[in-house]
Amino acid sequence: MSAAARRPGLDVMRVAAVAAVAWFHYGFRMQVTGEAGPFAGAGDPGDWARFGYLGVSVFFAISGYVISISTEGRDPFTFAVARIARLWPVYVVAMTLTALVTLAVPALGFPLSLPQYLANLTMLSPFLGQPFMDGAYWSIVAEILFYGWVGLLMLVGLWSRHQVAIALVWLAIAALDQAVIGSDILRRLLLTDFAGFFAFGMMLRARERGEAGAIFVLAAAFVQAVAAAILFADGLVELYRGEPFSPLAVAGIVAVSLVVLALATRLDVPWLPVGPVAVAGRATYPFYLLHQHIGYAGFYLLAPMFGLGVSAIVILALIALAALLLTVIVERPAARAICGAGEWVRMRALSFRRRPAG
Repeated sequence: MSAAARRPGLDVMRVAAVAAVAWFHYGFRMQVTGEAGPFAGAGDPGDWARFGYLGVSVFFAISGYVISISTEGRDPFTFAVARIARLWPVYVVAMTLTALVTLAVPALGFPLSLPQYLANLTMLSPFLGQPFMDGAYWSIVAEILFYGWVGLLMLVGLWSRHQVAIALVWLAIAALDQAVIGSDILRRLLLTDFAGFFAFGMMLRARERGEAGAIFVLAAAFVQAVAAAILFADGLVELYRGEPFSPLAVAGIVAVSLVVLALATRLDVPWLPVGPVAVAGRATYPFYLLHQHIGYAGFYLLAPMFGLGVSAIVILALIALAALLLTVIVERPAARAICGAGEWVRMRALSFRRRPAG
């Protein structure tokens, strides 16, 4: 990530967002679905834990902002290499660890096969007809689709000059799809459930650059994000066996989160230690990849002996430690190697182009 995007307030928001998602899985979902075993599922679903899934949407808004910065001064190739370097190495290790835990605790009943593992190595297993190794991976596919659209728009020369117009068209398509069309293809390929969040982040950066109309599209993205979150929550009621998701609570949480994000991009926080906070922010990615199924396995094994509270503390501490280790030991060296390889390929390609014919 560029230095411009490494802002302590954003890293604090990342930590808060991933904590909310873990709270949702451990404090609500596993009680409703029983995925962590009968003992762990015996507790009552938390009243506020049920809204923790909104942390994923906050990640999408942060991504819209950060990706807008990361494309500045880059061509499509270097942008793609940077995204691969950031996401793929840590993902492969985390996904492999999840597969090993799934193999070690078969009583949880999560799917596991060699074709599934190989398909998950691509990060796009649903397109290969295989289930995710971990249910949390669905949002990674959404992120990759967003990156793909950004890369395509960069390739055709529209991204750098027309981000405000792009966001406006995207919001219009999303609103039309949700209000009238209801197309599953549009929902999946154009991420119409989350367009408002990505566009909100994009427009925060466009406003910083002083682009005309950015503030108005930012307001439209805010409205779209709140409305889409309410619709999305309504669809979760059936999935979670009638457990309610208050539209007012959803709207309030989303609105406050987006306002806080806007403040986090603009306010200096001199008392925050930039280095440690930056590491914690980067570690939210491996933490997210590791926390769901591995956490469920931990509750399955530990909760009958130590109870839910103690088990949660132990599980969160171990996953946080693993996430920090992956960030320091895997992500940074692997990212340097991949970026170095990408630069070598780039220089070779430029050298080949400059070679005189004949």
